Amino acid sequence: MIEAAGLSHSYKMGERPLQVLHGLSFKIGAGEMVAIQGPSGSGKSTLMYLLGCLQKVQEGKLRVNGTDVSALDDAQLARFRNHSLGFVFQQFHLLARGTVLENILLPSFYPVESAAPGKAEKSRAVALATQLGLGDRLDHLPNQLSGGQQQRVAIARALINDPPLILADEPTGNLDSQSSAQILDLLRSLQREGRTILIITHDPEVAARCDRVLHVRDGKLTDAPSGPEAISPHSKKEERKMPGARRPLPLIAWLRLMLRQMPLAWDSLNRNRARSALTMLGITIGIAAVLSMVTLGQFTKRKILESYADLGINNLTFEGYPNWRLKATDAVTVPFRFFSWEKDVVPLPRIFPQIKAISPALHSWGLKLTFAGKTMDKDNMMAMGVNENVLPTFNRTLEVGRSFSSYHIANASPVCLVGRDIATELLANTIPLGQILKVEMNNKTLACRVIGVLKHAGSKSEWFKPDLQVLMPYTYFRSYVDNYWSSEIHNVNIQLQPGSDVEKVGSGIRAFFERKYGKAGHFSVNTDSVLVSQMKKFLSLFSLLLTVIALVSLGVGGMGITNMMLVSVSERLREIGLRKALGASPASIRTLFLTEAILICSLGGGIGILLGFGTYHLAIYGATKLVPKLEFAWTMDWSALGLSVASIALVGVLSGLFPALKAEKLEVIEAIRSE
Repeated sequence: MIEAAGLSHSYKMGERPLQVLHGLSFKIGAGEMVAIQGPSGSGKSTLMYLLGCLQKVQEGKLRVNGTDVSALDDAQLARFRNHSLGFVFQQFHLLARGTVLENILLPSFYPVESAAPGKAEKSRAVALATQLGLGDRLDHLPNQLSGGQQQRVAIARALINDPPLILADEPTGNLDSQSSAQILDLLRSLQREGRTILIITHDPEVAARCDRVLHVRDGKLTDAPSGPEAISPHSKKEERKMPGARRPLPLIAWLRLMLRQMPLAWDSLNRNRARSALTMLGITIGIAAVLSMVTLGQFTKRKILESYADLGINNLTFEGYPNWRLKATDAVTVPFRFFSWEKDVVPLPRIFPQIKAISPALHSWGLKLTFAGKTMDKDNMMAMGVNENVLPTFNRTLEVGRSFSSYHIANASPVCLVGRDIATELLANTIPLGQILKVEMNNKTLACRVIGVLKHAGSKSEWFKPDLQVLMPYTYFRSYVDNYWSSEIHNVNIQLQPGSDVEKVGSGIRAFFERKYGKAGHFSVNTDSVLVSQMKKFLSLFSLLLTVIALVSLGVGGMGITNMMLVSVSERLREIGLRKALGASPASIRTLFLTEAILICSLGGGIGILLGFGTYHLAIYGATKLVPKLEFAWTMDWSALGLSVASIALVGVLSGLFPALKAEKLEVIEAIRSE
C-alpha cells in the first residue's frame, strides 16, 4: 500500500533550511494497521503529511497504492487524495455551519471537475452515519455533538468515497478513555473490512493496539520495520498511472466548474446573510447608477436633438451653379448649367438612403398680388416652385387646408399655398380656401386657387420671409417663368431620416456632384449641421460624464466585494485547507471564490437593474411636471442595459479574482492548521 525510499524533507527557517526527515525507507502492506509513533518534534506529523499527499515530496520516492505520488502535480494530487485516501484529523476539522450529513458528504463534491453527488452518495452517507451511531444526528451541527461523535463524523467523512487507505492523526488525542477505546475499535473493524489504517500517535497504548509500529525520532526510523522489507530507491516496480482528466476548452471548463460550484457558493453566502446583504448594497447602487444615468443621458440627448429636429436640423438646402471662375485651361468633361430633375435629383434617394423627402426650390422675387380689387406689393415677397414634399423639406406646417399632391405636380395644376401674412392682409375678410389669387411676376400674370394657408414661421433674413411666400407646383411655376435663373433648378431642399448625420450626408452629396461635373459647377450645402454637430458633441460628453460617475460608484461597490472576499478567505483558512485535503483542486478553490463573487454581483446587479429602471422612470416623470412639452414614455436603452449586464460580469470576475488566487495558493497544511 505504501512504499517509501529515501524520503527527506526540510523547512525554510530564515536563510538556512531545517531538515526534519532524513532518508526514510519502509513499506506498509495492504490491510495492515500501522502506528507511526514518536515524541513531539520527531517528524512524525511531517511524515504523515507526505504519506497523505498533503505536502509534496522534496527528496526520495513515494508510491501510495501503486501510484508514484512524487510525480503528480497539484490537481492530480487532489484527485488522488479524494479517491484513495481518507483523513481523520485530531481536531476533527468539521465545517462549523454544516450539518452532520453535509460534513460527511463533503468529499463527494470533489473533484468538482467530475464529481456529481446525487441520491446514491446521500444514501451511502446516511448508511455510514447510522452504522457509526449517528443516524439520529444527521441535522445536528458540530457544536451540538460530543467529541466522540464529532470524531465518528470525521471517520464517516473519510469513508464516504470508500478509500483503501485511512490516515488518522492522533485520532484519540482530544477524547476521553471510553471514547478513545470506541474509536480504536472502530478503526480495527475498518481494517478487518480490508482497509489499510495508518495512525500517527505519541500514545504507547494506542500504538500497542496496532499490528506494528514505526518509531520516529529526530527525523529517522529508530528500528527496522518488522513488516515487509523496505524498498530500494532504485526499485523498478511497475507504477499505476493516474488517469488524465479530459480538458475541454478553458472557457467551457470554467463555466462548467462555476455551475457545479454554485450550490457551495450559495451556501457560503447564505451563512453570512447580513454581510452578504451589505456587500450587495454597494453593487446594487452602482448598477442602478449605471443604468439610470446612462439611460437618462441618452434620453436627454435624444429629446434635445428631437427638439432641434422640429426646427429643421434634419433638413438641408443643396445649391448648384455654373462655375464662373472656370479657366480656359480647366478640362470639363460634362458641362453644368443647372440640375436636371430626372437625371440629377431623382436618383439621389437611391444613392443616399438617408434621404427621406426631396423637393426643388425655384424662386422669383418682386411679386404683385391681387385679390378682389386689393393689391399687395412688397419687395421681399417671393413665389416658389416646389413639389408635394414641400412641407417636410421646408419644415413648414399648415394652419388650414391641404398641401400639394403628386397629381398637382404631374398636371401643373394652378393651385397655391400662401404664407400667414398674405392670408391676413390680402384675404382677411373672406374664407381663403378656394379663392383665386392673381400673381404678377417677371412681367407675367398667373392665377392660382388657394388650397392651404401656412402657419407662421419666423426668419432672421430680411429677404427670406416665409409668411410672405406663395408656393405653387414647380411644373406650373416654370410654365409662366422664362427667366433662366428662376425657371431652372439650382436649389434642392432635402429632408433626412431622423438621426442621420446631416453634415456627413451634405458633404457626400456635394462630393457626388463634384465627381460627376468636376470643375464645371460650384456646389454648396446650406444647413445648421455645424450647430447640430457641436450640440451632439456636447451631449455625448455629458452622457460620457454621467457614465463615468456611475462607473466610479460601481467600482466602489466592486472594491467592497473584494474586501469582503478577502475577509472571507482569512476567516475560512481551515475550511479551504480541509477542502483541499479532501480533494479540491486549485481550480476548484479558485472557481469557488470567483463563483461567490459573481453570484453576489449577479444578485445585487439584478436588484440594481430593477432599481435603476424605476429610478430613471421616476426622474422622467418628474421632468414632465417641470417641462410642459415633455411627455412621459416608458423607455429602455438597450446600450445602457448591455453596459449594466457587462459591468455585473466584469466586476464579479475582477472583484473575486485576487481573493480567489490568494485562496488557491494557500498551502494545505498551513491552511488546515491555522488558528
